Amino acid sequence: MSLTRLLQTSPAMTTAALDEGETAAYQSLLGRWLIDLALLLDWTHEGRRRHSMHHNASLWDNDEFLALTGLDELGVGRRKFWLRDEEGEEEEDAAQLSMRWLQLLQQRRAELVQIAMDPELPLLRNIGWLAQSLDLSLADQAVLCFATLLHGNRQFHQAIAQQGCPMPTRRFYRVLAGLLGLSQEEIKAALSPAALLPATGLIEVAPGCTDLEDKIAVRRDLASQLFMVYADAESLIAHFLKRSPRRTLNLSHFPHLDQDTTVALGLLRTALAERIPGTNLLLYGPPGVGKTEYAAALAEALGAELYEVDYADQDGDPISGERRVRAFNLGQRLLARCDNALLVFDEVEDVFKRSAPAWLFDDDDDRAIVGKAWINRALENNPVPALWLTNDANSMNSAYLRRFDYAIRFATPPQAVRIEMARHHLGDWAGDDDWLAQIATREHLVPAQLERAAKLVRCAGSGDLSANRALVQQALDRSATLLRQKRSPARNIVPTGYDLRFLNVDQDMPKLLAALRRRPHGIFCFHGPAGTGKSELARHIADELGKPLLVKRASDLLGMYVGQTEQQIAAMFDDARQRDAVLVLDEADSFLRDRRSAQQSWEVTQVNELLTQMEAFDGIFIATTNLMESLDAASLRRFPWKIRFDYLKPNQRWALFAQEFVRLGGAVATMEAYKEAVLRLDRLTPGDVAAVVRQYELWDEVPTASAFCRRLAEEVALKPPSVASKRSDRRSDWILQRPQQI
Repeated sequence: MSLTRLLQTSPAMTTAALDEGETAAYQSLLGRWLIDLALLLDWTHEGRRRHSMHHNASLWDNDEFLALTGLDELGVGRRKFWLRDEEGEEEEDAAQLSMRWLQLLQQRRAELVQIAMDPELPLLRNIGWLAQSLDLSLADQAVLCFATLLHGNRQFHQAIAQQGCPMPTRRFYRVLAGLLGLSQEEIKAALSPAALLPATGLIEVAPGCTDLEDKIAVRRDLASQLFMVYADAESLIAHFLKRSPRRTLNLSHFPHLDQDTTVALGLLRTALAERIPGTNLLLYGPPGVGKTEYAAALAEALGAELYEVDYADQDGDPISGERRVRAFNLGQRLLARCDNALLVFDEVEDVFKRSAPAWLFDDDDDRAIVGKAWINRALENNPVPALWLTNDANSMNSAYLRRFDYAIRFATPPQAVRIEMARHHLGDWAGDDDWLAQIATREHLVPAQLERAAKLVRCAGSGDLSANRALVQQALDRSATLLRQKRSPARNIVPTGYDLRFLNVDQDMPKLLAALRRRPHGIFCFHGPAGTGKSELARHIADELGKPLLVKRASDLLGMYVGQTEQQIAAMFDDARQRDAVLVLDEADSFLRDRRSAQQSWEVTQVNELLTQMEAFDGIFIATTNLMESLDAASLRRFPWKIRFDYLKPNQRWALFAQEFVRLGGAVATMEAYKEAVLRLDRLTPGDVAAVVRQYELWDEVPTASAFCRRLAEEVALKPPSVASKRSDRRSDWILQRPQQI
């Protein structure tokens, strides 16, 4: 049976385009439904009291009821029908009046049944198209038609509202079944929470006892859309699907994710070709790192159409998490027959978030999750492969996480990738690679910031290259401040290049570097006084091996909540694996202090987490510390390589002094007189020399040998007395007492 047959219609009315819920086109159906409601709910009984704020339920006071049923045209009104009988006498018998009403309504209903309604009306035609796309049952179609007219036709809605009809759910099923000519079982099946209409958000049934006009609701924009005229089914369906806009990046912009990309493409390609249900890919990481662009790039590489689950309605108001899941279900049903469609669900943390802080409940505690079974079904049965994007996977329960086929973690891209993304967005103002490389040194820079900076220059920039570059830097600075991104410390750049000759270590470094080239794996502890070259050696190792360098400090890892630091330690190692980077943990003594002195349990768990991650790491990990004596003894045993960095040896002091003095333009002939003074600087480090070199570079002056030597002595003298021997202090004092020259 068709919907039009069920509604007892036949072609007779106009087929012109209709305004929303235009009454004339649907009057015969609406009038018959109102009469059926009056009969089912006994609206004709004069002794009936209303259960709402109004006292009387007299149908002859209900102008909308009389208009839609056509009784107003028969002269049925309060004065003509209620106050007088057929002979003009006042009527007093309520039972007789009710009987007269009943007879009149039955007579009018029989007349309305004979008035046909055009099956090509937009509402019926659109519901028919939806039925084909969603496999709607006849009961689904009838319920959808009733709900749409209830909320799309003002007169029909008000006619019912004036009668004040409280509706418990069971009674509502019974009334709707009688109204639509269906069984209660069919109505219940169509309106159960897991049924198609509620699950897709097209219809929502209010719980508890609610007035009839509010008992059932339709999606906010549904009524207006179903009353519109469309050329074909595709035009109607397009309204419920949002195509993802074209993006500017492709997979070549994500080389650091090549391994993940190979897996993701294989998974999605097979799922599309073989129509494998329940295929879900999770992309997670902080905002702005390129998750949305990557999802679009995957779809482009597969030749698939990418659709999005909306996060706002047609008025721009945000959609709740539950409604977004329903929209996801609707998109899945509408796209089920497509063989090249992907559906992306962004910001899913709003849907998957726990109802309480994660640490209050165990992973398997149902109190921590809202709609757990419902969401699980969405993840297990979706016919269209889905890409789920979130900024915070930690807020998602493991019951959900286990259902993803594959997960890709996004972090701040490595520097080489940041350079290429900067070239992509800022190429018009680059000019040379050095400027792009300078931009990419911002460790926390994400693609979204580059995109916004490029937009700013396009809108507010000028034709001057230098001015536009300055504007880019300014935009990135403001963005970093707003996002509370930590500024990367300035790197000690030695213009003459790095030289292992100026390291005083207890290992054969050329031999060690050769071994690392053959097998890039090792856990190292670099320890020794500040400025002796620990961090620069780590950078040199990365450069020699052609690997990116990932430097983390205690401030990058310490979290304010219990367990947060451990999570960030694990993420640090994951990030290094993903980038294939040399991982450096600066200030490692902040985590590896002697556990016997720990006062809180979380201090121990942080150490344990770091040690566990170290042992499982198959790359190069370097921990640096100036406080070797404070480290946990058991922790030290986990480092196969413990390399001691010491102050420069006498011959190294003189060689480094001579190299930098000459490089700055100093007179070679004047150096020899100060050789003895330089050799006496027992605690001199490469860092001290670099500090003095930067002073002269800022002054843009050529040093004298005496001034250069004196400033080195000043750097040495600033070190804590506990580190220096009295003999070394006396030697530094001797140099400081000499007259200063520049």
